[in-house]
Amino acid sequence: MPVLPYATWDRGVDLVEVERVLAGTLPHTVLDDDAKRYAARHYRGGPKRLGVLLGVSDKTITAWREASG
Repeated sequence: MPVLPYATWDRGVDLVEVERVLAGTLPHTVLDDDAKRYAARHYRGGPKRLGVLLGVSDKTITAWREASG
């Protein structure tokens, strides 16, 4: 089921919180692992950039993306 354009939650992930972390206005520590995985799969950006913003390695971002198909 696609996420509606005005949705603020998807499968238990707070999308507003994820957006704020990726914008640099919140620290990555507010996100749990599920939210970080969600961000790695659904948001554009290179693995290094996302890794820095999410507080994980670029290899982790790549592994999460590959695992999701």
